[in-house]
Amino acid sequence: MTRSHLKSALLANLMFAGSLGLLTGCNETEAKQGTTSSSSNNYVAPSSKLTSGTTIDVALGSQLSSETAQVGDTWHGKVTDDVVSGDKVVIPSGSSVTGTVTGARGAKRGERAMLDLAIKSISVHGNNESVSASTEEVVAGSTRARNLGAIAGSAAAGAIIGKAVGDGKNGAVGGIIGGATAAGVVAASKGYQVVLKDGAVMSFTVNQTVSMR
Repeated sequence: MTRSHLKSALLANLMFAGSLGLLTGCNETEAKQGTTSSSSNNYVAPSSKLTSGTTIDVALGSQLSSETAQVGDTWHGKVTDDVVSGDKVVIPSGSSVTGTVTGARGAKRGERAMLDLAIKSISVHGNNESVSASTEEVVAGSTRARNLGAIAGSAAAGAIIGKAVGDGKNGAVGGIIGGATAAGVVAASKGYQVVLKDGAVMSFTVNQTVSMR
Protein backbone atom coordinates (compact mmCIF):
# COMPACT_ATOMS: atom_id res chain seq x y z
CA MET A 1 0.00 0.00 0.00
CA THR A 2 1.43 3.37 -1.01
CA ARG A 3 1.77 6.25 1.40
CA SER A 4 -1.10 8.13 -0.26
CA HIS A 5 -3.36 5.09 0.04
CA LEU A 6 -2.42 4.77 3.74
CA LYS A 7 -3.31 8.42 4.41
CA SER A 8 -6.66 7.98 2.70
CA ALA A 9 -7.45 4.88 4.79
CA LEU A 10 -6.52 6.65 8.05
CA LEU A 11 -8.65 9.67 7.10
CA ALA A 12 -11.61 7.43 6.34
CA ASN A 13 -11.26 5.64 9.68
CA LEU A 14 -11.10 8.96 11.56
CA MET A 15 -14.22 10.23 9.82
CA PHE A 16 -16.09 7.00 10.60
CA ALA A 17 -15.07 7.15 14.28
CA GLY A 18 -16.20 10.78 14.47
CA SER A 19 -19.59 9.86 13.04
CA LEU A 20 -20.02 7.14 15.64
CA GLY A 21 -19.19 9.59 18.44
CA LEU A 22 -21.68 12.12 17.12
CA LEU A 23 -24.44 9.50 16.96
CA THR A 24 -23.65 8.29 20.48
CA GLY A 25 -23.81 11.85 21.82
CA CYS A 26 -27.20 12.39 20.18
CA ASN A 27 -28.54 9.15 21.63
CA GLU A 28 -27.35 10.13 25.13
CA THR A 29 -28.96 13.58 24.80
CA GLU A 30 -32.26 12.06 23.65
CA ALA A 31 -32.15 9.55 26.50
CA LYS A 32 -31.59 12.33 29.03
CA GLN A 33 -34.40 14.39 27.53
CA GLY A 34 -36.69 11.36 27.63
CA THR A 35 -35.85 10.78 31.27
CA THR A 36 -36.48 14.41 32.13
CA SER A 37 -39.81 14.37 30.31
CA SER A 38 -40.84 11.16 32.04
CA SER A 39 -39.85 12.54 35.44
CA SER A 40 -41.83 15.69 34.74
CA ASN A 41 -44.92 13.70 33.80
CA ASN A 42 -44.67 11.65 36.98
CA TYR A 43 -44.05 14.62 39.29
CA VAL A 44 -46.10 14.56 42.46
CA ALA A 45 -46.42 17.69 44.56
CA PRO A 46 -45.05 17.30 48.10
CA SER A 47 -47.77 16.55 50.63
CA SER A 48 -48.57 18.73 53.62
CA LYS A 49 -49.85 17.72 57.04
CA LEU A 50 -53.24 18.47 58.55
CA THR A 51 -52.36 18.00 62.20
CA SER A 52 -54.52 16.61 64.97
CA GLY A 53 -56.22 19.33 66.98
CA THR A 54 -56.57 21.71 64.02
CA THR A 55 -59.88 23.62 63.90
CA ILE A 56 -61.98 23.67 60.71
CA ASP A 57 -64.93 26.05 60.48
CA VAL A 58 -67.71 24.78 58.21
CA ALA A 59 -70.93 26.42 57.00
CA LEU A 60 -73.69 23.83 56.68
CA GLY A 61 -75.17 23.49 53.20
CA SER A 62 -78.66 22.55 54.32
CA GLN A 63 -80.88 22.58 57.41
CA LEU A 64 -80.62 19.69 59.88
CA SER A 65 -83.19 18.87 62.55
CA SER A 66 -83.16 16.43 65.44
CA GLU A 67 -86.76 15.65 64.53
CA THR A 68 -85.85 14.03 61.21
CA ALA A 69 -82.09 13.33 61.28
CA GLN A 70 -80.85 9.77 61.64
CA VAL A 71 -77.43 8.48 62.65
CA GLY A 72 -75.47 7.84 59.45
CA ASP A 73 -77.19 10.57 57.42
CA THR A 74 -74.86 12.51 55.12
CA TRP A 75 -74.59 16.30 55.21
CA HIS A 76 -72.58 18.76 53.11
CA GLY A 77 -70.96 22.13 53.72
CA LYS A 78 -68.16 24.55 52.83
CA VAL A 79 -64.97 25.53 54.69
CA THR A 80 -65.40 29.20 55.67
CA ASP A 81 -61.74 30.13 56.34
CA ASP A 82 -58.35 28.95 55.09
CA VAL A 83 -56.93 26.17 57.26
CA VAL A 84 -53.21 26.88 57.72
CA SER A 85 -50.43 24.56 58.89
CA GLY A 86 -47.10 26.33 59.40
CA ASP A 87 -46.90 28.76 56.49
CA LYS A 88 -49.00 26.64 54.13
CA VAL A 89 -52.71 26.76 53.38
CA VAL A 90 -53.65 23.10 53.79
CA ILE A 91 -57.38 23.56 53.10
CA PRO A 92 -58.53 26.68 51.19
CA SER A 93 -61.76 28.40 52.16
CA GLY A 94 -64.64 27.26 49.98
CA SER A 95 -63.49 23.62 49.93
CA SER A 96 -66.41 21.18 49.88
CA VAL A 97 -67.02 19.15 53.03
CA THR A 98 -68.87 15.85 53.39
CA GLY A 99 -69.96 14.81 56.87
CA THR A 100 -72.19 12.42 58.74
CA VAL A 101 -74.69 12.59 61.59
CA THR A 102 -73.10 10.69 64.48
CA GLY A 103 -75.84 11.34 67.04
CA ALA A 104 -79.51 12.33 66.87
CA ARG A 105 -82.27 12.40 69.47
CA GLY A 106 -85.68 13.92 68.91
CA ALA A 107 -87.42 16.04 71.52
CA LYS A 108 -89.56 14.23 74.06
CA ARG A 109 -90.75 14.93 77.57
CA GLY A 110 -88.00 14.48 80.14
CA GLU A 111 -85.19 14.25 77.55
CA ARG A 112 -83.69 17.09 75.54
CA ALA A 113 -83.23 16.88 71.78
CA MET A 114 -79.67 16.53 70.48
CA LEU A 115 -77.64 16.53 67.25
CA ASP A 116 -74.02 15.48 66.83
CA LEU A 117 -72.07 15.85 63.58
CA ALA A 118 -68.66 14.82 62.22
CA ILE A 119 -66.59 15.44 59.09
CA LYS A 120 -65.73 12.48 56.86
CA SER A 121 -63.90 14.05 53.91
CA ILE A 122 -62.91 17.35 52.31
CA SER A 123 -62.30 18.05 48.62
CA VAL A 124 -59.00 19.94 48.22
CA HIS A 125 -57.73 20.95 44.77
CA GLY A 126 -59.87 18.26 43.18
CA ASN A 127 -58.67 15.53 45.56
CA ASN A 128 -61.14 13.97 47.98
CA GLU A 129 -59.22 13.73 51.25
CA SER A 130 -60.39 11.53 54.12
CA VAL A 131 -60.50 13.75 57.21
CA SER A 132 -61.81 12.70 60.63
CA ALA A 133 -63.03 15.69 62.63
CA SER A 134 -65.68 16.03 65.32
CA THR A 135 -67.49 18.73 67.28
CA GLU A 136 -69.34 19.09 70.56
CA GLU A 137 -72.92 17.80 70.39
CA VAL A 138 -75.66 20.42 70.18
CA VAL A 139 -78.27 19.92 72.93
CA ALA A 140 -81.60 21.75 73.09
CA GLY A 141 -81.55 24.43 75.79
CA SER A 142 -77.75 24.57 76.01
CA THR A 143 -75.77 27.78 75.64
CA ARG A 144 -74.18 26.41 72.49
CA ALA A 145 -77.56 25.65 70.95
CA ARG A 146 -78.73 29.20 71.60
CA ASN A 147 -75.51 30.68 70.20
CA LEU A 148 -76.07 28.68 67.02
CA GLY A 149 -79.71 29.73 66.92
CA ALA A 150 -80.38 26.02 66.99
CA ILE A 151 -83.75 25.73 68.78
CA ALA A 152 -86.80 26.11 66.57
CA GLY A 153 -89.53 28.42 67.86
CA SER A 154 -87.23 30.49 70.09
CA ALA A 155 -89.96 33.09 70.70
CA ALA A 156 -92.33 30.40 71.95
CA ALA A 157 -89.54 28.95 74.08
CA GLY A 158 -89.01 32.38 75.63
CA ALA A 159 -92.71 32.66 76.46
CA ILE A 160 -92.76 29.25 78.14
CA ILE A 161 -89.63 30.00 80.15
CA GLY A 162 -91.11 33.38 81.15
CA LYS A 163 -94.22 31.66 82.50
CA ALA A 164 -92.07 29.10 84.29
CA VAL A 165 -90.50 31.85 86.39
CA GLY A 166 -93.84 33.47 87.22
CA ASP A 167 -94.00 36.16 84.56
CA GLY A 168 -96.87 35.14 82.31
CA LYS A 169 -97.34 38.68 80.94
CA ASN A 170 -93.84 39.27 79.66
CA GLY A 171 -92.50 36.25 77.87
CA ALA A 172 -89.44 38.26 76.79
CA VAL A 173 -88.03 37.66 80.26
CA GLY A 174 -87.40 34.11 79.12
CA GLY A 175 -84.86 35.35 76.62
CA ILE A 176 -82.50 36.48 79.38
CA ILE A 177 -82.98 33.61 81.81
CA GLY A 178 -79.86 31.57 82.62
CA GLY A 179 -78.98 28.37 80.82
CA ALA A 180 -79.94 26.06 83.70
CA THR A 181 -83.53 27.33 83.79
CA ALA A 182 -83.83 27.21 80.02
CA ALA A 183 -82.51 23.66 79.91
CA GLY A 184 -84.90 22.58 82.66
CA VAL A 185 -87.95 24.00 80.91
CA VAL A 186 -86.95 22.45 77.57
CA ALA A 187 -86.55 19.07 79.25
CA ALA A 188 -89.93 19.37 80.99
CA SER A 189 -91.77 20.28 77.78
CA LYS A 190 -92.08 18.48 74.49
CA GLY A 191 -91.39 19.63 70.97
CA TYR A 192 -88.22 21.75 71.13
CA GLN A 193 -86.02 20.28 68.43
CA VAL A 194 -82.43 21.14 67.67
CA VAL A 195 -82.52 22.79 64.25
CA LEU A 196 -79.22 23.75 62.61
CA LYS A 197 -80.06 26.18 59.84
CA ASP A 198 -78.64 26.30 56.32
CA GLY A 199 -75.46 28.38 56.57
CA ALA A 200 -74.92 27.84 60.29
CA VAL A 201 -71.16 27.82 60.99
CA MET A 202 -69.79 25.04 63.20
CA SER A 203 -66.23 24.43 64.37
CA PHE A 204 -64.79 20.92 64.03
CA THR A 205 -61.56 19.56 65.54
CA VAL A 206 -59.33 17.19 63.55
CA ASN A 207 -59.02 13.86 65.38
CA GLN A 208 -55.84 12.53 63.78
CA THR A 209 -53.01 13.89 61.62
CA VAL A 210 -53.41 13.21 57.90
CA SER A 211 -51.22 13.88 54.83
CA MET A 212 -52.93 16.11 52.27
CA ARG A 213 -52.05 15.72 48.59
